[in-house]
Amino acid sequence: MSSHLSDAFLAFAVPECRETSTLYCSLTEAIAADEDLLLIAGQAPVGQPVPNLLFAAVHYLLVADPTHPLAEYYATCTAEPKDSTQAFPAFKDFVLSHQCEIIELLQTRLVQTNEVRRCACLFPAFMYALRYFDPQPLALLEIGCSAGLNLLWDRYRYEYDESGKEYGDRDSPTLITSEFLGKRSAGLEDSLPLVTQRIGVDLHPVDVSLPTEVNWLRALIWPEQHERRKLLEAAIQQQQEVELDLRTGDGFAEVSSIAAEIPADTLLCIYHTHVANQISREKGQAFLEAVRELGRHRDLLHLFNNLYDAHLRLQVYRGGILTRETLANTDGHGRWLEWLA
Repeated sequence: MSSHLSDAFLAFAVPECRETSTLYCSLTEAIAADEDLLLIAGQAPVGQPVPNLLFAAVHYLLVADPTHPLAEYYATCTAEPKDSTQAFPAFKDFVLSHQCEIIELLQTRLVQTNEVRRCACLFPAFMYALRYFDPQPLALLEIGCSAGLNLLWDRYRYEYDESGKEYGDRDSPTLITSEFLGKRSAGLEDSLPLVTQRIGVDLHPVDVSLPTEVNWLRALIWPEQHERRKLLEAAIQQQQEVELDLRTGDGFAEVSSIAAEIPADTLLCIYHTHVANQISREKGQAFLEAVRELGRHRDLLHLFNNLYDAHLRLQVYRGGILTRETLANTDGHGRWLEWLA
């Protein structure tokens, strides 16, 4: 049995889904002890979060044909799911009976969860960071953009408590709710910036005009989380009304060449969330050096997590001088943020 994979599933169960998906938590702990399923899960490429990928592959196939008994445990397939702690036998049967299709998905798909609610953390972080600069046009460059939905952080509407007070684009059809734990960031009510370029780079950008691609994004969302799916649908609708420049490539390696396209009078905003953990330490250091070199010649800001730790961090290059700040501790799905700056 693969102890490494078993540990990965156990680690996924505790911090990731114990409080947010009773189904996945129960299944994850059982998978961690099942040699047959670990062997199949091990077909995923190196660097991918294997539990997420396996669950998405199963979810994708099950929703397309919910005739298997496993569907009775999934909230996306039935209005009254059965006891999730009893789901494992049906789950294992489904995986074994769909082994070829699942392995193909494991080997050809990526975990590209376009978690729109993460914009609830991006919005205050950007509004705070922009206070370092005079008002000017922005060029957004998101690395690991998936479908590009988080390139629209300035086009969404936000609520952070139950008072009903809204921030961001108050005319937006997409409402994102979240919560500050403790103090709030400065800049929430500042004027929204003018964004002139929205560039997203991904190894496999998701084209939301294709139903199969949208279905994969849906499959990446856990079955019980209806609100996440509703938010995804609203953001996809809005994305189709905005001009995005989505590119296939390695944004970490290509940041310098992309930056060369950005006019000097435009503030370059580089950001990435929950993707840097999929690259090597050496590649991460090379990327940071490339950003440092860019910062010697132009103003820019770099917003990120998962390079050093899970905290949301900011690098500001202004007049060739680097300022670093740890901005926030955030929930991985954007449900809350603890402002630290």
